[in-house]
Amino acid sequence: MLTILVLAKFLDSVSDPGEELLKRWSRAVAEARVGYPPLKDLHDAFSLAARHDRFPALAPWDTENVFASTGDADDLPWTPAFLTALQEPPRAVEAGLGKVSELLLERYVSESAPQTGEYYTPPALTRLLVETLSPQPGDRVLDPACGTGGFLTAAAQHIAQQGHVGGLSLEGYAMDHRNPQLAMLNMALHGIDRPVVRASDPASLFRGPGIGMAEFVLGNPPFNQRVQGLEHLDWPFGVPPESNANFAWLQFAWTRLSDKGKAGLVMPTGAAFVRGHGTETRKAILAASALLGVVALPAGMFSHTAIPVHIWLLARDASQHLPIGETRSVLFIDASRLGTQTSRGARVVGPVDRERVSGRFHAWLRSPRATPDEPGFSRSVPYDEILENDGCPFDPRLYVEPVRERPAAALGARRLLDELAELAVSTADATAPLGMSFDRSERAARGEIEVPREDLRSLVQGGEGTAEGPLRAQAKLLAGPSGSLIRADHYVDGEGVPVVMPRDLTGSGFSTTSIRRISEQRASGLERFRLRPGDVVLARRGELGRAAVVREEQAGWVCGTGCFLLRPPARLDADYFAAYLRGPEARAWLEAHSTGSMKMQTISLDVLHGLPVALPGLSTQRSIADTMNRLDEHERLLLDQLALTRRIRHAALDGGVVPAP
Repeated sequence: MLTILVLAKFLDSVSDPGEELLKRWSRAVAEARVGYPPLKDLHDAFSLAARHDRFPALAPWDTENVFASTGDADDLPWTPAFLTALQEPPRAVEAGLGKVSELLLERYVSESAPQTGEYYTPPALTRLLVETLSPQPGDRVLDPACGTGGFLTAAAQHIAQQGHVGGLSLEGYAMDHRNPQLAMLNMALHGIDRPVVRASDPASLFRGPGIGMAEFVLGNPPFNQRVQGLEHLDWPFGVPPESNANFAWLQFAWTRLSDKGKAGLVMPTGAAFVRGHGTETRKAILAASALLGVVALPAGMFSHTAIPVHIWLLARDASQHLPIGETRSVLFIDASRLGTQTSRGARVVGPVDRERVSGRFHAWLRSPRATPDEPGFSRSVPYDEILENDGCPFDPRLYVEPVRERPAAALGARRLLDELAELAVSTADATAPLGMSFDRSERAARGEIEVPREDLRSLVQGGEGTAEGPLRAQAKLLAGPSGSLIRADHYVDGEGVPVVMPRDLTGSGFSTTSIRRISEQRASGLERFRLRPGDVVLARRGELGRAAVVREEQAGWVCGTGCFLLRPPARLDADYFAAYLRGPEARAWLEAHSTGSMKMQTISLDVLHGLPVALPGLSTQRSIADTMNRLDEHERLLLDQLALTRRIRHAALDGGVVPAP
């Protein structure tokens, strides 16, 4: 589809495409209008266009494989309707091909698993980062893990808004070898002529010298990726661990900057506070005056995960961007509460919020001292305070002061203390039953002479489900519905039947924070995927081992595309199985048998059937499940205490104990 759009745009924009090319295109359109597959003529038209000196997507195209040359309608059955729709008003070339390209790529990414942990970055995030760093005409921009070209496209559009774009230099590398042509087509549809994106891999990229220094390095590199052989390279801030390349990407970006260059990279939140090598790396970054700021973003911005992320803003030398005498500080911005939730479930940071972040950063660059801190949003923090903080963390939420609520501060603190005392009693009351549950589990386990292991397939086959009464049914294990059964346009706003995806599975149940819904009518056609009490929903991608047991509250919900549905046999307790999946034995097996990347592991239904399950007696399973459920509840109580303690601390400092200024 992207290729056809680029071809249509080219034909619409040039006055001399060539007689033969126009003939092929016209015949393809005529064939499409009568429902005949126009693939042969599209193939020939594209081959001719790709050789034209003004064709916008210069690339080593394998034209034989762009379209099937046989003309077989089964190859690309949507082509006649798509090509015909291009000719109907409003035509795509008039309606804005850039937006069409973004929607197509979003759909493509949602229906295909990434092979290298390189993900589609939402346009709102690419624009936020580009507007914050603000590249100018003549600057060289590098994205070392460019995916489908989002950051490079946003940078080019921003530069175009500044005026003349002559001398624009974009350098991109795609870790997923399917992405270079997608990126170049996407960029061409956004008006970038003849972009070049190369396929690469982290090991080669880190070892290679590159093609020159860049004024800006932008990107969303794969998180927590394993890369071997890093110890033999020259790392300015310390050798990153082989098991995690997060700091390797940061250092690579910094080394590719020109003397006055700046970088912005999307990073997992863990990079801000991980101990050991992380502490030493962060100290070295400060020692080199390489960190300008860190921005905490809201959760739910990505289609594939609900986790929040940070943006790290680096400089080759901070003194090149800050006033003399004001270089030893870092701007921390907590933007985690910005943005709005869309009907498709993603959180979008709009123009006003983007301007708030970028405007604060630009003002801070002019003078950190003259830029006031804003409680609840931003704070300029001196190096000394960061270094004195245990572990030298870079998490904005540790430094940005909360919004002060002055009225009745002392009374509020006292009320919270009373709540804390009640929670402490509840936690203490729960400790004794937890200990007894442990004792029961231990006695039950000792009573098992030898715990057998049975693969999941044999457990499920022929087994009767655990639901009682009219709900009793055969045990089964199945994958969630395909993307064609639940499409993006099937989701509804407001009321509807929840569809469970991996991000909705928590350690002890289901989260409805970002859950998406379909109509009851749509759900009625997916009866085999609807949940019943006692079912177990398992993640089939991402963090393997996540699972949740269906209770009465989730009855009738639908198992989504990214999950498996298990209706366990009567001899397998659902809570025990969910706990077993979260344990080290099952996780190690799942990881060893998964495909995909470290960032997005996946497992097939056929492989999952082979999972060996430790199967003690049913009473022992229930004892273990009871203990794990009590531990989950105990953890929740402790987390509630911790959250309440932090609230009390803020309330006390806001006039409850320490006098307010």
